[in-house]
Amino acid sequence: MTRRSIIIGLAGVVFISAFCYFFDEVIRQGAFISSLMPVAVYGALILFLFFLYPLLNRMGQRLRFSGPEIAFVLCILLLSSGIPGLGLVQYLPTAVMFPHHDVRVRAGWASEDVVSIAPKQMLADVKGDESRALDGYVTGLSIGDKHISPFSVPWSAWTRTLIFWVPLMLTATVALLALAAVFHKQWSSHEQLPYPITTFTKALLPDENGRLAFLNSRLFWIGFFVVFVIQFNNYLLRFLPQILIPIKTQFDFSALMPLAPALVQGAGSGLFYPSFWFPVLGLAYFLPTDVSFTMTITPFIYCTIFGVFASYGIPFRCGRMLGPSLEQSIYAGGYFAIVLMMLYTGRYYYMNVLRGSVGLKTRDQTEAHAIWGMRVFLVCTLLFILQLVLVGLDWQLAIVYTFLVYMVHVVISRMIAETGGFIIGTYVYPCVMIWAFCGTVALGPKTLLTMFLVSTILVSGPGWAAMPFFTQAMKLGDVYHIDLKRLAKWGVIVVVLSMLIAIPCNIYWQYDRGAPSAGWPRATAWYSFENMVEVKQRLRAQGLLETSEALKGWGRYAHLTPDWRQVSAFFIAMAIALGLGLGRLRFTWWPLHPMAFVFLGGFPAIYTWFSFLLAWLTKVAVTKYGGAKLYEQLKPLMIGIIAGSVLGGLLPVLVGCIYYFVAGRPP
Repeated sequence: MTRRSIIIGLAGVVFISAFCYFFDEVIRQGAFISSLMPVAVYGALILFLFFLYPLLNRMGQRLRFSGPEIAFVLCILLLSSGIPGLGLVQYLPTAVMFPHHDVRVRAGWASEDVVSIAPKQMLADVKGDESRALDGYVTGLSIGDKHISPFSVPWSAWTRTLIFWVPLMLTATVALLALAAVFHKQWSSHEQLPYPITTFTKALLPDENGRLAFLNSRLFWIGFFVVFVIQFNNYLLRFLPQILIPIKTQFDFSALMPLAPALVQGAGSGLFYPSFWFPVLGLAYFLPTDVSFTMTITPFIYCTIFGVFASYGIPFRCGRMLGPSLEQSIYAGGYFAIVLMMLYTGRYYYMNVLRGSVGLKTRDQTEAHAIWGMRVFLVCTLLFILQLVLVGLDWQLAIVYTFLVYMVHVVISRMIAETGGFIIGTYVYPCVMIWAFCGTVALGPKTLLTMFLVSTILVSGPGWAAMPFFTQAMKLGDVYHIDLKRLAKWGVIVVVLSMLIAIPCNIYWQYDRGAPSAGWPRATAWYSFENMVEVKQRLRAQGLLETSEALKGWGRYAHLTPDWRQVSAFFIAMAIALGLGLGRLRFTWWPLHPMAFVFLGGFPAIYTWFSFLLAWLTKVAVTKYGGAKLYEQLKPLMIGIIAGSVLGGLLPVLVGCIYYFVAGRPP
């Protein structure tokens, strides 16, 4: 942790936070923070190691970067990666401004006056200059190719809502950072989780002598060039379709669909289009075989069950993300079971940390970063709950809601540590689960809408969420013997800095270019209020609207009307996940992993099963016929495959950026 590594790391944080939206929505060559293994970070690392690092080495010992220095810069960048993109900040402007626009064009919203249900501080204030604040946001204020001045943005329309949202987002995010510090020792040392992405990173960084081990590995370069050439060729095909020949990475077996009607009816059509996801193939090589096997067969099992139920008129999915569905209840049951197993496995350590955090004597020596992490977590959690109560939630609901928010982030973080699965396709909304268990009457429109809006910001992007990045940063710092307590302190600074830069920059770019008219952040902006139309109309038809609006505190529990199908799906999934976990604990031969519930029938599972299958078959064959020696010898090949894919993913971003600044428009 040197001065120059701190300066470079913070400069990178400022750049990512300020320009993430620009790359995502202006240049539009793929998400800048693409996944939980972002090409912006790892692609930049590979470019640095390929070109700049050897040059600095030749210029003298003083300019050479050590492995721990590069690792610290990476840690700082990872700590910021979940903030400015689809993990958090990009949902805020659309969620608080677009409802004012949508109520003008959606008759149902206007007739039910759904926007007035939301607490005022949760939405932007457009009353002063609606034309500039709202219309300028939707269409943009710039003229032609000229950019507007930051002073042209009507900041007064945002002041009230940012005063509410920024502290709420900060307390939740810092609490998750502290929780990552608490979990780190148990996961990395006691349970020996593999952290495959960190394994890949360590293989790239220089050793104690400043030597890059992969430079002299023929297998690394074979894997790297094969994958990079494939991706480079397929990218150039967009510009030279008459000259180049596509190298297919996806295969079409749709002719086999009639043989598996249940699979097709269960939204499993994508399973008949197996494809190579090179980073998945490389990372899965470092996983236990039961994990790869589980990721291979899970989508087939789930989609078949889905299809059988659908054939009997019992759909697993509903028409919107923020609505109760059997599928989301199944996901939530699996998530809940994973948290229970995780807490049970580490109960002794976590209890020691908790005792130490409140000043009680611990039975074993406990790390300072974990104790302070628990203290910060408890304080931030209390502040988060207090803010929810101040905005109108009952304290009982606020506690349950907070637990469910943390549950989602903890399970995703566990997944990145245990499987390296960097793309998430399952969504669990805390508000939806509380709705399913309590019913509409017990909650009422205002309480539901409040939880919907908070969920829109905090859990709409599990595949880019902040806590998995915190988890990776902690592990990488530990590998290079960086003081984790100091790293966590820097993490707080990075989170605050990134958020305070990213929010105004997002708002600026949207007023400059116009807010996105499509995409995930735009879609999530209307889910909450669309639900309110149905909720109010249903309650009014039942004659219960006034009753639901008057209920508070413990009085709600006398009017519980659970959706028993959702509740049953939750507990069945929980029981199955607990059974899978128990099987892994009791039997060494047990083939299935409970982390299946993080994937199930989501799109990553549908499209990555073939890569997991290849990795599983490769590892089984290598260990069976070549033993541990051959397994170790092939690691550079897999590292090269991952590196080639990451650099290939960064290529469109770099080309798009250069093209934009030369031509003045995206390619």
